[in-house]
Amino acid sequence: MIDKVHTTGLFAALTILAPTLALAQLPDPGFVIDPAHTALVVTDPQNDFLSPDGVTWGVVGKSVTANHTVENIAALFQTAKDTGIPVFVSPHYYYAHDHRWKFEGALETLMHQLKMFDRPHALSLAGFTGSGADWLERYKPVIEDGKTVIVSPHKIYGPESNDLVLQLRKRGIAKVILAGMSANLCTESHLRELIEQGFEVAVVSDATAAAVVPGFDGYQAALVNFRMIASHVWKTQETVEAMQAAAAMQADAAPADAFSAGEAQRIWQRVAPSHAYHGARNLSASGVALQGFSPVSYLTAGRAEPGSPRFQVEDDGVTYFLTSAAQVELFKRDPQRYAPAYGGWCAYGMAIQDKFPVDPTNFKVVNGKLLLFLRNDNIDALEKWEQGDEVDNLRRADAHWRKVSGM
Repeated sequence: MIDKVHTTGLFAALTILAPTLALAQLPDPGFVIDPAHTALVVTDPQNDFLSPDGVTWGVVGKSVTANHTVENIAALFQTAKDTGIPVFVSPHYYYAHDHRWKFEGALETLMHQLKMFDRPHALSLAGFTGSGADWLERYKPVIEDGKTVIVSPHKIYGPESNDLVLQLRKRGIAKVILAGMSANLCTESHLRELIEQGFEVAVVSDATAAAVVPGFDGYQAALVNFRMIASHVWKTQETVEAMQAAAAMQADAAPADAFSAGEAQRIWQRVAPSHAYHGARNLSASGVALQGFSPVSYLTAGRAEPGSPRFQVEDDGVTYFLTSAAQVELFKRDPQRYAPAYGGWCAYGMAIQDKFPVDPTNFKVVNGKLLLFLRNDNIDALEKWEQGDEVDNLRRADAHWRKVSGM
């Protein structure tokens, strides 16, 4: 008979662990940047949150400093400008008439007491420069470049009361990279509303921060909800690399002569990372790998050779066609040696965190392992791979493959 005390203790332990286990098992839908339809949205990049002179620095400063939030937002701004990804800023302002509200929530009351984000009224910039409502000085060249879209202010936390969604829709935006302040308040509220409005949203977790006070850690609270709500959660460096890779892909897709926006988008759609490729391995409907090419020939003959159904072999649920009985014997001795890397997906695609189809005649053997690459009229992914640092490419491809395959 099981001891009642032990049973109670086990139940209590499982109750405590359940949220952690459930979070660990959450799917990660991922986020693919399509430059034609993706925007960077930054909430509240203002002095009262991000400057040591701001009225909230005493409670947010520790989190801002630990995350390098100021520097990371700057990196996102600059990369978006460099890659042509549109930038939207959703600011927070309180005017004199906002201080006449009849009721407020806890933090609204505090913000008004602190005169946070205060301006005289919507038609006046008197006293604005250098105030808590003003942009952080280092961001001004980006925000005030005449191209950044500065939407009307949100009043509490989310964008329901401003025109952010309208401005995004009018620019054809369907995907949002989200950063800014404050993580568990305005940033999370923007995330929730954008998701409700049908946008894909990736949150940059170290390009935000939050108040940390005894008994309350706003940043940790936000991280849980980011993971549970967003399409994907990135770090700044990952986001920068993904933005740069997407821009490079778009540039490679562009023909030398001029073309219309519609033609450019059709070209991009043919070569862009696509979530049409969901499976762990790149297989035909019949389960045959490598489009029927022999995995052994790549390593033993140094070339791509079509295999034959007469010499087929199965390993771990995957069917391979080989060229001879001798190749069958070689394969059976060491299947892992001959199986393509990354499940047969494009190695360059893995390095930029997505899955591309491949041309099985476009390959390279690295450290005894077969790497395959996309090639079509618009791009040769092997050329892109070789233009970069191969060691770094392999590191990033290995890391992404572990993530998407669970291996």
